[in-house]
Amino acid sequence: MIFPRLVWRAMIERRQRIALALAALTIAATLATALLGLYSDVERKLRGEFRGYGANLIISPVGDRQTLPLTVLAEAEKHGTAAPFLYAVQAVNGEPVVLAGVDFVRAEPLTSYWQVAGSRRPLAAECLTGERVAERFHLHPGSTLEVAGQQRRVVGIVSTGGAEDSQVLIPIDEAGLGNRASLIAVRVDGARVEQARAELARALPEAEVRVLRAVVESEAGVVLKIRGTLLGLTLLVLLIVMLCVMNNFGAIVYQRRKEIGILKAIGGSDRRIAALFAAEAAAVALAGSLGGFALGWLLARWLGWQIFHQPVETRWEVLPPVAGVTLLVALAAIVVPLRRVRRIEPAVILRGE
Repeated sequence: MIFPRLVWRAMIERRQRIALALAALTIAATLATALLGLYSDVERKLRGEFRGYGANLIISPVGDRQTLPLTVLAEAEKHGTAAPFLYAVQAVNGEPVVLAGVDFVRAEPLTSYWQVAGSRRPLAAECLTGERVAERFHLHPGSTLEVAGQQRRVVGIVSTGGAEDSQVLIPIDEAGLGNRASLIAVRVDGARVEQARAELARALPEAEVRVLRAVVESEAGVVLKIRGTLLGLTLLVLLIVMLCVMNNFGAIVYQRRKEIGILKAIGGSDRRIAALFAAEAAAVALAGSLGGFALGWLLARWLGWQIFHQPVETRWEVLPPVAGVTLLVALAAIVVPLRRVRRIEPAVILRGE
């Protein structure tokens, strides 16, 4: 029982220095908790965000074929969200325009990035028009135009920055080719893109399955860069905290040099005295870990709302690694101060030098 009492008494007598070390380790644990929470959850959050940017796989006909049977859709839906699209050139107000038949219900998760002025789901005898088509024919929601000899009411203007801006979009069941599609757009989890492509290619020999590299590589690149930035920031903060704690414990060793000299004079070994300081550092690290975990949990939730508009889930599983990292930083910080302990000579201290 003497050893714990010595540790506690030493911490109380140097409470200002210990408080500074505790504050530094609490900050380290707070940031470690928040950044580890973000690090573990950022991939899931970012992949969720990327789902709003459309398909990452395209299934299209091979050879001279122009369309695919919609039976392909069932196979595609085994791997993720899928929607059929059917394209043809038709006369719109007497001029050739690409007409796109779209399954708007299935396509909604794949087209959430579309900016639509008006309704997103045209019904029978209705349509959406791309912004370039709208400018060309001076259209707005509520206008009518002639599509392949049939009058349709425009219910929305689409702006995507892509091919849709130059198209007229109607429900696919009104496109006139029955159960056929020009292509099937598929969105699968980013980590499974290549696996899904290979499985679909084996299951659909009559079709070509392509990966949209721009989407996939952008997604992977952003995830890796953000995770790397979080890791680098965490390491930088821990290094700064370690230097701060090292300075504090260095000052504590200097202030307690007489006490250390007396302990050595009465038979205390360097190892025993080092264990005393290590116990102090471990106690401070444990307290900092608990306080930092609570603060880090709040910080992670706030960052989640700021970045993803939803909280980041910081689980209890994060606490052991946070405590381990904080303890490691504290113990690493006292390595240099403990070297000073070894250099203290009892005879010099007892002479008052």
